[in-house]
Amino acid sequence: METERAQALAEFVGWAGTHLSGDEKGEAHSFLDRMFRAFGHAGVQEAGATFEARIPKAEGRGKKFADLLWEGRVLIEMKKRGEDLRKHFRQALDYWTWITPKPPYVILCNFDEFWVYDFINQMDSPIDTVRLPDLPERWGPLAFLFPEPEKPTFGNDHIAVTRAAADHLVKCFNKLVDPKRAFGPVPREKAQRFMLQTLVALFAEDIGLLPKYLVAQLLEDCTSRQASFDLLGGLFTEMNTKGRTEGGRFSGVEFFNGGLFAEPARIELNLDEVDHLRTASKDDWSKVRPEIFGTLFEHSMDQEERHAFGAHFTTPADIMKIVRPTIVEPWREQIEGAKNLKQLADLRYRISTYTVLDPACGSGNFLYIAYRELKRLEARLYERIAELSGKADPTQRMLGLVTAQQFYGLDINPFAVELAKVTMMIARKLAIDELHITEDALPLDNLDANFKAMDALIDPNGLPAVWPQTDVIIGNPPFLGAKRLKPERGPDYVNAVRKAYPDVPGMAYYCVYWIRKAHDTLKPCTPDDPLTGRAGLVGTQNIRNNQSRVGGLDHVVKDGTIIEAVENQPWSGEANVHVSIANWVKSRAPLLLPPERQIWSQVSMSQRLPNKKFGNSKANSSSIDYGLNPRACDHINSSLSDQIDVAIAKILKCNVDPQRSFSGQVPGHEGFVLTPTEARDLLAARKENRKVIWPFLIGRDMLTGTGHPTKFVIDFQDIDVLSASAYVEPFTHVREHVLPTREQKAEQGKTSSGQQRSHHKQFLKYWWRHSFDRPEMIRLLSRMRRYIACSDTTKRPVFIFVSPSIRPDHKLRVFAFDDDYSFGILQSGAHWLWFVTKCSKLKSDYNYTSSSVYDPFPWPQSPTPAQVDAVAEAGREVRRVREEALKSITGGLRAVYRTLELPGKNPLKEAHARLDRAVLDAYGFDPKGDLLAQLLALNLEVARREQDGEPVTAPGVPPGYPEPDRLVTDDCIRAS
Repeated sequence: METERAQALAEFVGWAGTHLSGDEKGEAHSFLDRMFRAFGHAGVQEAGATFEARIPKAEGRGKKFADLLWEGRVLIEMKKRGEDLRKHFRQALDYWTWITPKPPYVILCNFDEFWVYDFINQMDSPIDTVRLPDLPERWGPLAFLFPEPEKPTFGNDHIAVTRAAADHLVKCFNKLVDPKRAFGPVPREKAQRFMLQTLVALFAEDIGLLPKYLVAQLLEDCTSRQASFDLLGGLFTEMNTKGRTEGGRFSGVEFFNGGLFAEPARIELNLDEVDHLRTASKDDWSKVRPEIFGTLFEHSMDQEERHAFGAHFTTPADIMKIVRPTIVEPWREQIEGAKNLKQLADLRYRISTYTVLDPACGSGNFLYIAYRELKRLEARLYERIAELSGKADPTQRMLGLVTAQQFYGLDINPFAVELAKVTMMIARKLAIDELHITEDALPLDNLDANFKAMDALIDPNGLPAVWPQTDVIIGNPPFLGAKRLKPERGPDYVNAVRKAYPDVPGMAYYCVYWIRKAHDTLKPCTPDDPLTGRAGLVGTQNIRNNQSRVGGLDHVVKDGTIIEAVENQPWSGEANVHVSIANWVKSRAPLLLPPERQIWSQVSMSQRLPNKKFGNSKANSSSIDYGLNPRACDHINSSLSDQIDVAIAKILKCNVDPQRSFSGQVPGHEGFVLTPTEARDLLAARKENRKVIWPFLIGRDMLTGTGHPTKFVIDFQDIDVLSASAYVEPFTHVREHVLPTREQKAEQGKTSSGQQRSHHKQFLKYWWRHSFDRPEMIRLLSRMRRYIACSDTTKRPVFIFVSPSIRPDHKLRVFAFDDDYSFGILQSGAHWLWFVTKCSKLKSDYNYTSSSVYDPFPWPQSPTPAQVDAVAEAGREVRRVREEALKSITGGLRAVYRTLELPGKNPLKEAHARLDRAVLDAYGFDPKGDLLAQLLALNLEVARREQDGEPVTAPGVPPGYPEPDRLVTDDCIRAS
């Protein structure tokens, strides 16, 4: 097989050399078609690839077409023979940015070379290059082109090199600070300084800032602890000495700067520590990516058993979702739109004064990519000057308009700040090499005044922190939720932050403070300076919901405009975190804004949403995750959506009084929860125990199991301890399993003054009761024949009836209705759409909260008895079809509902469509209208009627309906 592959590829290479001159327009298709055949296909089209694939949006006017797009595999852009492919990097990146789904690889080819890119992970440079004559022997980097794609092997994988390099230094650092280290541990601050200086030296050796092999030779000569102290410490001293070392062991070493090396770190290294550094010196540090090295290094050094290759880092592709719309596109519009040399000269000055801040900079990866992109824009600016003047301007080019001094960073972690300085120092040399700039690389920039280790929100006096005044603010603030903030930072800190920022609600996520402060810090964007007043920040999904939205993005849109946003995506920088991204301009002037806004959303998610008009059978036809899909729109609201802004919906009094929607019980201790065997033993002890031992339904049993409870719970409700003790066996069980823990927690939770915290005190006071036993809910349910429940966390709520003899867990949302009509309204597409739009979101999870979903949801106001009957009957049919399906489908209701995502005839899909039509009719809504808009209008109308004292129809069976008991059938989940 290998011989056949080599022969086929050799024949292609020979044919291309004989028959093609390398004309892009006339021969690209022939070249690519023959190449596909050489890789085992019948041709390009037969493989499923497309010539001249239309790009949905690209920079500039007119249509854009890619030479070849093979969905899910590769984008190929051809250039004429001899063309410098570096000049076309930006075009390929722009094409790739706007393609959905994104191919994992991009190839630039000039008939002589293939440059293979992986833009997600390694945006700067090709992950490999293959010369056409070498293709028969070096097809490994293009192995993804075979009919059965193989894992490609790359020779320029910077991520792999970076992980390995970071790992070696982490091991050395951990040995230095190990308390069991021979001759004693090195103080942590000194060890960190030593590692940073070593890091720069290793980089410098391989990128031409230090004499070749100097560091490697020094490490080979470190044969004793004293030698390492003298040799490496001597190198750092020379790197801190102005001028150029004339002779001796450090001959040729130039002055780096007085910042990082102001205090040269001298350490006597043990031989095993030197070995790690020797291994690290063998890596090719010219291929180490500084924008991810810092993150890998920082996140690994505190984990004894964790290697750097296991750490997460934010990919360049994700960072560009902020840098591109906030920095690159505004600058590119100005550069490409300049009509004369005067305008370009003004831009040349402006780019030298342009400033960027990351107020949560970490190890500097956002700022590094912003710097790199600005250097590329600087290069393009000079090209435009040359185009209009007819000559280049090398004298001005030497000045290096963009410098690291224009970038500012804040972070609470001092070591991360030092890493960020190093990242930005190295960035300068790499930009010089990439763009062939003639400016001097040394000395490195001293960034001590630009990067500060500080709390970005409050100063030591508890006042709002002061940020540097810059043109642009970018970054990725901490993801802490409001409930985790106190445990992580302590109550005193949280109180100080809330006092300093009283306009941010207390339940807002931590990152919201950054959004608010960034907007307030920015200068407005004006016609005189359209490049300033811009920001782009990553946040948790909840920045577009509830109190987080009120504190942040609601404030932004008062005098600003969100120009591009990501609704929801997994974040590369953290495991199991889903984020939203907002890019905005501090202006509402149309002339300062792009003609269209862009929203990026996950295609698979939007395909699963209910059709707003109930008319599209394809709405649930696919579960394929196509990544992020761009959508042009006229506006983006503070929910990061272009849909009707339901944030203005009002809480309806008729929905909350009387209360009908509850969260289930929170036992608060596993000692209350029993296995069936434990429950059977306690129930057998005496008949009275049945009054306090109940089947306990959790979401997993409801959705993925048989539907019946697999656990039991001891629930004394609100009786006193004396009355509870009469149930001897259950009481003894709780006393033995729960009381000791609650006593322990109360003791551990005391404040520094010895006071018990209020919640620990309360839990201990009522130790025999659940943390939250929901007595109001239980009393209401006990008077009903059944109640409705759904899982709290779900993308599509699936509602069921449950017997009141079953206690619901807190992960269930409970609705105190027992009639089929109410079930039909809740299970309808109208309620699903309202839920999806209004619910709180974290990661990829949607959470049903009464305050945001149920309380403002308007019910039909004047349905006729016939319409009520139609909804009830359709709801019963949905349950009947589900029960029938469960007889043959394993995996419970969740598996049943996943069949809705598949194409083809489906009785459940038809039953839901019937229910949706009946509900739409009961509302009196226009089937062709915007359902969300109609629901919002009804909400506001009901709220107005309530305020004016007019009658409204509350949730449940409408008043006046004849014989409401007919709507209460007997199907429900019962205890087995």
